[in-house]
Amino acid sequence: MIFLLSLAFADVPEYTYLEAGMEAPFSGRLFNDEASQLIADQIADATDRCQIEMDYQVGITLAEKEEEIRKLKSSHKFEVQILEAEVKALEARIEGLEELKTPPKKKFWFSLGLISGIGITIAIAQAVN
Repeated sequence: MIFLLSLAFADVPEYTYLEAGMEAPFSGRLFNDEASQLIADQIADATDRCQIEMDYQVGITLAEKEEEIRKLKSSHKFEVQILEAEVKALEARIEGLEELKTPPKKKFWFSLGLISGIGITIAIAQAVN
């Protein structure tokens, strides 16, 4: 507030253009103290605004990257779940095919094969004699 009060009583900034050959030995501008202070304040404000803008842009970039990382993690998790579901479905299919492969009555089929083998062996032996 104190600085703002000093600006309220300040004179209007003035500047003058000088050409070569006038009182100054070079072309340029001549500022009074108030104009120089105004430019210095604008430079200081520009530095602050630049820092604020840079922080804002960095924040936006970080937020975008965090969002991208979150989407990638979500996509990865979804794909892993799909693959796990496919593996479970294939395991269930393999178990079902294993059950179909083995006969349900093992003793019956073993006994039938044994009796058939003995019968065929006896029939061949009788045919040879």
